[in-house]
Amino acid sequence: DLLVASHTDSRASDEYNITLSNNRAKAVTEYLGARGISADRVRLEWFGESQLINDCGNGKPCNEENHQLNRRSELVLEAFPDPTKQYDIPQELKDMDFCEPEDIFEKIQEEINDIPTIYFDFDKSMLRSVHKTELERTAIMLKRMPNLMLYIEGHTDQRGDEEYNKKLSERRAQVVKDYLKNRGVEDNRLESQWFGKTKPIHNCDEVTCTPAMHQLNRRTELRVG
Repeated sequence: DLLVASHTDSRASDEYNITLSNNRAKAVTEYLGARGISADRVRLEWFGESQLINDCGNGKPCNEENHQLNRRSELVLEAFPDPTKQYDIPQELKDMDFCEPEDIFEKIQEEINDIPTIYFDFDKSMLRSVHKTELERTAIMLKRMPNLMLYIEGHTDQRGDEEYNKKLSERRAQVVKDYLKNRGVEDNRLESQWFGKTKPIHNCDEVTCTPAMHQLNRRTELRVG
């Protein structure tokens, strides 16, 4: 089944935004229904402006991008939503031992193998818009799976001196960690490290690197454990 949780930005009144988020949730249901997904398989929740991604309330200035991230509907698949109902176990899960952490972790790994790598502009540690969207999905996943840890590793390309790049990679790891903390992920579940230019994808000291190769070196890698 599918949970649809809809939200608004913090502009307009609370009452108006509750109604608007309800309408957004219904619009998603209608869209899914037109594509053959029965309404009884979709559960709706709506929150108005009570669960902002970016804190733009109480007159705080926010750019349009931050308001846009607040205007959203989050979709979450629920494997066994009704505790009173008997479910058939999918064929691919029948051989799993659900008492064995290794089996469960292996299945979780399959579900989260699309966790992003965050790339940066030269000499910068600011998040690109596309990666903010990816980190929103990562934050939702982590909040739905509270036993997971996230390991954050910052890197640079090989231009510049060692000490400078070490600090730059630290900032790149920290900006990702801060973003996820601001989305409600607990600090003790986020472990960050930074490596400067010591772990490149492409060793540009040995070959002449293209701009695309340098770009792949300027990154923060995420992995769960």
